[in-house]
Formats: sequence, structure tokens, C-alpha cells
Amino acid sequence: MSRVTCFECDTTEHIHHHHVVPRSLGGTRTIPLCERCHGLVHSKQFTTVGALTAAAMATMKAAGKYTGGRAPFGRMVAADGTLTDCPAEQATIAEARRLRGQGLSLRRIAAELAAQGITTRTGRAFSGQGVSDILEPTP
Repeated sequence: MSRVTCFECDTTEHIHHHHVVPRSLGGTRTIPLCERCHGLVHSKQFTTVGALTAAAMATMKAAGKYTGGRAPFGRMVAADGTLTDCPAEQATIAEARRLRGQGLSLRRIAAELAAQGITTRTGRAFSGQGVSDILEPTP
């Protein structure tokens, strides 16, 4: 079995697989580099995993991709990684808005949704705070 050697200095110690084109920009191929040479390839701003992750997330966001966490109620992550409307949840939001427009309190809206069999994603009844969250989602 042959040992992997650093593309630059031929050492076999502490080998990393460096993406020639960063993954955040669509790169898939790598070259073997030792820890020292790999560190030299990256500028100071890209020497930490956190900085690389931040760069990848910024690229994803610029491309309109969802960058993680739970999708807001009423939205879902599509196969291409973008957020799209979830029809069933959008209908729930519309019903909550209709009820709010009738002057019902948040707790009363929650009770009305429960009476209609409308639940949260987890199958539980909405609380007053849950109704408030879907009526005024955070950006």
C-alpha cells in the first residue's frame, strides 16, 4: 500500500486534502498537502474552520440557498437548497390572519385552529405564542 505524500514537499506526515477550487464555489477535486503546506496555501483570513465556514455560508446565501436551521413556518427547503412556500403551512398562516382580522386574541386563535384540527409541524396544538410567531415571523 502506497502512502499519500504532500503534493508540495513530499512528506507523508499530517496530510490534508486541499480543494483546489473551494467547495463553497463548487470545487470537488483535491490534492494532498501536509499541514504546513496547507496552511501556506490559505491566506490569514482563511486559516480557521470558522472562516472557511463563514465564506461558504456567504456564498450559499448569495446564491439564494438556505443556510441552515429550521425553515420558518410556512416555508420549506426545496431540492435545490432554496426556500419555497409550504402550501399547507401557508394555509394555516392565512387562517390565523383571517381570525386575527376578526379581532380574536392569540389564545382564541390557537383554540380555533385546534378546533379545526390544525396543528404545528410536530402535531401539537398552537399556543398563543406560537400563533404570534407565525403572524409576525422574525426576518
